[in-house]
Amino acid sequence: MPRLTKLEEILFPVQEHPVFVSFSDGDVSRQLAVPEKKAIVNRTSHRVLGVVSRGYRLVSNKEALDMAYQCCSTVFPNTKPGEWGVKAIDAPNTAGHCYIDLAHNSTVLDFFFVPANQRPDLFGPFIRVTNSYNGLRALGFDIGFYRKVCKNGMIMPDSIIRFKFNHQRSEIGKTIQFEVAKQRLAKLTTIFTDSLTGLRNCAVQLPQFESLVCGALSLTPPNEPDERQESDWEDLRDHLAEMSGRYVSELGENAYAAFNTITEFASHPPDNRCLHRDRHSLQRLAGSWLTSFRESSRRPGFSITSHLDELAKERAKTSARAPDQNKSERQRIWELETIS
Repeated sequence: MPRLTKLEEILFPVQEHPVFVSFSDGDVSRQLAVPEKKAIVNRTSHRVLGVVSRGYRLVSNKEALDMAYQCCSTVFPNTKPGEWGVKAIDAPNTAGHCYIDLAHNSTVLDFFFVPANQRPDLFGPFIRVTNSYNGLRALGFDIGFYRKVCKNGMIMPDSIIRFKFNHQRSEIGKTIQFEVAKQRLAKLTTIFTDSLTGLRNCAVQLPQFESLVCGALSLTPPNEPDERQESDWEDLRDHLAEMSGRYVSELGENAYAAFNTITEFASHPPDNRCLHRDRHSLQRLAGSWLTSFRESSRRPGFSITSHLDELAKERAKTSARAPDQNKSERQRIWELETIS
């Protein structure tokens, strides 16, 4: 299903409307109000985006974007809102929810992975705001890092920004106050850079890349594939092989090359029926894997083989889930969004 990737595609006006039930009572058509519910409607397309509770606090994507600029200035107090710009937009075609990424428009916040005389990689932080019109996602703000040469990135698992609320009037008032763990932010940047150094120093052979990437991103083949699904899984493997070979050629056979394969796949997921998560979820998995890999690699007796064995066990658990539990996130969200 095509995705919305332009800012103007998600900044449409929205409005709340009462909900009625139409039914026939003999030869008479009747309408009854549903007082505990209301509908969120796209005023441009007149599409119902969600049916929510009466206490639902509507936050438009424009309002969420304004909050995100405020968040950027709070997280990085030496910057101004006007110095930040929209780097990426991602939303389903239904527009029931969206992700907006903001990045600083200069090199002030950039940092190098290795010294300049060692062909440095340049990284920068970004802030992602999540907003929804259907009550399926909380209004939230996350920090991530991305490699500037290729725009591949991830969302870090540890929350630095203390602001994430369900869309309820009791939780979101007219104004908001962001709280930022500034010491943790500085520590996170140090840990991130240290993690990348550890990745470069860890040898990974090219034939091991597929298992590592699939394990990190919880990519599993279909349990009982038909011919089309088998073809899709082979297409996905071919895509991974192309990326892996490209990064090995650029960076060598090491975990850092595998990490770049992971973040490219997460940041630019292909349209494939065997892919069960959207970009946001994949980038969160990439960030979580980086953190867990750093911890595992520091334990006595660590080897890439043992790490792959651990990932394989986790993949087996995922693959063994009941069909309803193993349903793709895209499919579950699509079903919930299209009900309305």
